[in-house]
Amino acid sequence: MKKTGVFICVGALALLAGCSMSSPEELERLMKEDPAFKRMVAARDQVNLQTLNIRQDLVNRKKILDTQIEKLRNEYDAYAKIQNQKIEQLKLTVEANRQILGKEIEAADQLMNARITELQGYQKTLADVKKVLREGKGLSLSAQEKQKWEDRILLLSEKIRPLSEEIQELRLQIRLKKQKMGFLR
Repeated sequence: MKKTGVFICVGALALLAGCSMSSPEELERLMKEDPAFKRMVAARDQVNLQTLNIRQDLVNRKKILDTQIEKLRNEYDAYAKIQNQKIEQLKLTVEANRQILGKEIEAADQLMNARITELQGYQKTLADVKKVLREGKGLSLSAQEKQKWEDRILLLSEKIRPLSEEIQELRLQIRLKKQKMGFLR
């Protein structure tokens, strides 16, 4: 027993001193001499085996999950592509409606400008006729001629009123269509 204690002390001192006594034969000898140490080595081996198994399980699970993640990522990418195409189609529908309103605004604007030009022509003619009648110095008009000029003034006035109303209506339509376009963004 005294001999065993000496060997353990020498072995411990050698380990503390940095001497390498970790050969398989030395390990066998130490385990034969000390059953408690043998249990420690067995526990170490068991821990190392369990650690190796756990690490291998982690690697395997990571590979499985990486494969599943890649599959899910590919499924998502395919799904997202389809959904984005649907979104673009829906946006095209809205844009088509905006273009229709834009063309309607353009047509109404052209018609309004034509009506304004027509109205301005009538207003100028009316102003000229009134001026001639008002300032018609030296013009001697018969009652019949004067009535003819008055009828012309009435006719021009009757043409001006509906044109003014139409222009106001066109302005309102243009404003409303622009407002509608604003809501289609």
